[in-house]
Amino acid sequence: MATCRNCKKSGFGIFEVKEGLCPSCRKALELAEASKSDDQKKEEALAFKRAKEAAKHLPLTTEAFVGEVERIDIVATEVVLGMNIFKDVLANVRDIFGGRSGTVQNTLEEAREVAFEDLRLKAAKLGADAVISVDIDYHSISTGSSVNMMMVAVSGTAVRWRK
Repeated sequence: MATCRNCKKSGFGIFEVKEGLCPSCRKALELAEASKSDDQKKEEALAFKRAKEAAKHLPLTTEAFVGEVERIDIVATEVVLGMNIFKDVLANVRDIFGGRSGTVQNTLEEAREVAFEDLRLKAAKLGADAVISVDIDYHSISTGSSVNMMMVAVSGTAVRWRK
């Protein structure tokens, strides 16, 4: 049984709640977005651009204690990248003959960098100065067919420096 994060109603089927919202809350959000003026949309885009720029300089660390900080919230993100058929074949060849698989390494590196960027952005939106206790997990997802996906999950604690 799924619950809407907006109206807190439950009892919806798992396929009715998308992105944490029930059908009626999704519709209301779509109507609110459609009714925004061009100036409001431009201002939101500019605010997002500023937050993204500020997030680039937000430090990430594995240290749990970095001095006097206010812990804001846990931030987490997951990035899933598909291994196309060519990457999959090359990885299987490397598996047979041994050696490093540059294609898989590049895919994981790309996923990790995207995850770090997203983690920084989420923390910046909360007003954080840094993210501490960062944890990185790597997973391979197989759908049972020949499709393989690589997932990088990153989480940490968003903190604000105490003045």
